[in-house]
Parts: sequence; C-alpha cells; structure tokens
Amino acid sequence: MPRRFVASAIAIAALTLSPVTHAQAPAGGQGRQGGRGGRGAAAQPAPNGQNENIHVDGWNRKQESLEASGKKPGPAPARDLSGIWEPVPRYRDGVFASGPRDMPSDAAHEAQMPYTPMGKQAMASHKSGFGVNIAPIAEINDPFDNCDPIGFPRIILFNLRAVQIVQTPKQVLMLYQNTRTFRTIWLDRELPKPAEITEPRWFGYSVGKWTDPTTLVVSTTGLDESTWIDNVGRPHSDQLVVEETYHRVDQFNIDLTVKITDPVMYTQPWYPLKNFRLGMNSDDFDIREMICAVSQQALFNQLLKNTTDPAPEKK
Repeated sequence: MPRRFVASAIAIAALTLSPVTHAQAPAGGQGRQGGRGGRGAAAQPAPNGQNENIHVDGWNRKQESLEASGKKPGPAPARDLSGIWEPVPRYRDGVFASGPRDMPSDAAHEAQMPYTPMGKQAMASHKSGFGVNIAPIAEINDPFDNCDPIGFPRIILFNLRAVQIVQTPKQVLMLYQNTRTFRTIWLDRELPKPAEITEPRWFGYSVGKWTDPTTLVVSTTGLDESTWIDNVGRPHSDQLVVEETYHRVDQFNIDLTVKITDPVMYTQPWYPLKNFRLGMNSDDFDIREMICAVSQQALFNQLLKNTTDPAPEKK
C-alpha cells in the first residue's frame, strides 16, 4: 500500500472526522475527505508534505491563475474554451462537499428543492456523508464510496478542481482532475431521442451549440440512474437533462451555469450553479492525479471505522 496514502489518510481522519462523517480516498488523499468543508476548512496534509492550502500542481510547483499572477486578460476569443481551468479566486472553491454552491444541502435550501413525491422518497433513501441526509458510516449508501464512477453531473458538482478543455472541429473534450476522467461534447449532432438510447452512460450523451461567439450551451441526457447528482444525494431518473452554459467572459475567465431538469424527480428545473467562475492557469500547469482506487478506498474506510467507532466495553 503506498505510504503517501496511508500517512495522508491517517492524518486526515485524526484531524477532521466527526463520528458521522465519511470520506472518499483516492490516491493522494484528495477525494471526498480531501475536500471536506470547502471554504475555510482546516489545513490538511497533502501527499507531498505541503499544506494543501498552498496550491501546487502535479510537479509540486506553486500555482495561481493567470489573472492572480498580475496578467491582464484580453478579450474572449471566439468559439474557444480551450485551456486549463480551475475555480477562482480559491482553487478549492469547487469542492462542494455539502452540496453545490447555489443549492447546498441545509434545511433552508432543502425547503426550496422542487421535489416530486417520488423525488422526495428517493432523496430520503440516499444516506450520505454530508448534508441533511448525513448518516453513520455503516449506513452510507453513496455509490461513489465503492469507487463506482462518479458520473455526471456530479463530476462538476463535487470536487470540481482542475479541468483541461481541448477542442477539435467536432468535439469539446473535458479532461477532469477528479477521478482522472474525461467527457466528450459533440458539436456536429443533436441529442439522441430516448428510444435511441440503448446504453445509458455514467457521463451521458452530450452535445454543444454556440449560441453566440463566447457562449457554449451543452445538453446531456442518457445518464445512468444509479449515480447521484451531487455529493449529498440529490436523485435523478433516466429522464434527467443537464444543461451547462459556459460563457467566456474574457481571455482568462469562464462563467459556468448548470440547470437540472428531471420531471420524474423535480416539479421544475433548478440551478445548482449560477455563473460559477473558472480561471485560466498557465499552459504548463500539470493536473494532479485524483483517482478512486478500490484497494485504497477499502483501507481508508477501515481507518475511518477504527477512528469513529466507540471503543469496545471491557468485560
């Protein structure tokens, strides 16, 4: 077992866990627990020995967005999102452990959620490590905690960290730090009709259209029902449609808005993110690994269990 994981996992468990919280532990210790608490979280050890609040890339070089480094952005290029992007002003602003920024899972926001009766029932059945459905470790049924694929839209609504966008004439490719995975957004076709989707996907079928020279609107459907929308267990059906709007504000900034539409689970569309800012990094930024490994996840779960379970009574 890699020492970098074991040391990081033990330190994180000792520093930050309460008896009912849970953690995802990809290689490098930066999964669910690596993002626990989001803004203002206590300093946590990184596998390279640095404080994780000091931002370094995969080659352990300190990093900041181009705008933060003092460069002045030029105008937004036409129909071009290519580059390496991260949340700004703080690179951990996309952690969203307790739900996405504009719809976190607390009593006030849950009261605003437009659940159908089926949606409310499905949400109640999801036992998560954070939010209103927080549960003891043994009761959590988050599929991602078994290293099932994180799926979409959770890939952008939980631990949204570095993402490299690569464009070809027919595609926009999203290369994510989280789970080291990618999505393909097609520019040359329409969404498949429901009858044409014989293979639901973890990340769905995505098509994008430029609505103006600086705005790409992406629609995604055909999503596997076993995934959660976000880290707190918001449910979806096979009728889920996710709409992302990427607006290139200028050379160094993109605003991301996400709309959720699912008539089975929700009475109306809702927005987990509105104008969430992504800033461009330098082109030599090396995206770190953040991978859910089954063996390391099992060890991490055991470490948590040992840390949070009460000591056995002496006879």
